Amino acid sequence: MSKQRRRSRRGDAKRKGRALKAVNDLSSLLKDSVSVDPRLADAAARDILRIGKRHGERPDSDTSRLICRGCESALMPGRTARTRISRGKLIVTCENCGRIERSGPDF
Repeated sequence: MSKQRRRSRRGDAKRKGRALKAVNDLSSLLKDSVSVDPRLADAAARDILRIGKRHGERPDSDTSRLICRGCESALMPGRTARTRISRGKLIVTCENCGRIERSGPDF
């Protein structure tokens, strides 16, 4: 049997700080995805989700709306996402996997 090592709390603040900086940098790249290669934007979206799961540093809500939870790709309106407003609700459909995200007063 192998012994499991405990992680020290001493480096925890540094790790969280680096993760937050990485999420912010990737978020800015994702928000400027109009001029960025789609493959680079998809990689940034996957990395944001991976950092959030591993280190607990989640992106802000504006950035979260730009990531498809089904296929973990970047949602770029007009390219990889269809955006519609129906009865006061925002409906975003991913063109890659078909996942529908609804937001509005009732959701």
